[in-house]
Amino acid sequence: MTFLADLIQTLINGILQGGVYAAAAVGLSLIFGVSGILNAAHGELVMLGAFATYWLATLYRIDPLLTLPISFGLLFGLGYALQYFVLNRTLGRPLLLSLLVTFGISLVLLNVALRLWSADYRLLRTPYLERSFVVGPLIVPFARLVACVLGVAMVAALSWLLASTRLGRMIRATAQDLEMARMVGVNPRAVYAVTFGLGAGVSGVAGSLVALYAPVEPNMGLTYTLFAFAVVVLGGLGYTGGVVWGGLTLGVAQALTETYLEAGLSLLVAFALLYLILRFMPAGIMGKGRLE
Repeated sequence: MTFLADLIQTLINGILQGGVYAAAAVGLSLIFGVSGILNAAHGELVMLGAFATYWLATLYRIDPLLTLPISFGLLFGLGYALQYFVLNRTLGRPLLLSLLVTFGISLVLLNVALRLWSADYRLLRTPYLERSFVVGPLIVPFARLVACVLGVAMVAALSWLLASTRLGRMIRATAQDLEMARMVGVNPRAVYAVTFGLGAGVSGVAGSLVALYAPVEPNMGLTYTLFAFAVVVLGGLGYTGGVVWGGLTLGVAQALTETYLEAGLSLLVAFALLYLILRFMPAGIMGKGRLE
């Protein structure tokens, strides 16, 4: 393979991974943008979505792509309950409190998953998703392409919901001026719960997309929490549309690192990008903030 073909293949791999990173980060961005909660249990929600798809496909022979709405519904319900009954008590309190509470939730979810499913790696086998498109020297795995396209489409759908629906206007009003939203009849507790439910639901779908091509195991959550934080900071804290650019930036940077340096340095690249963005572009690549 020539240098140019090798570079193009690397960029393709980075873009495909970046689309999944965007899907995995948009829920974290939405929750922070509305309630100001930095959800340390975010990766565990992604992990639960991945396991939902794995078990539905393995035990009940449901097509993995058809499990996506089921994964969304299950995680939406869990997220709604967590916010309504637990996290609403932390609103208006110091940020550290919500971090500690969500960190505790992450430990509970992780240990429940380990208890139920052990730490074994599990790989979903779906013949039609294991195919690849071959164009000359370039290879595009079908599963990764599907995951990337669906991930970006989910981010676009969530952005449309926030911009063009009554629920979206209620969410944005609550994020921008809580007291004014309350005066016009918005119930903040319900909006926060629905928002966390949406964030958890799309995180679950992101986990389902990961399960299409990657091994699933309970400890995978920490990795996606770290990458999601990096993507959200790159795209702009609380700006849901920015996660696409943040995800693509991180995905391409990691792909270049793995190809031309060393695979083990990919996490270092994420933190290096975080430092550079926070140092020189604190508002993110797009220069926007919460729910703009």
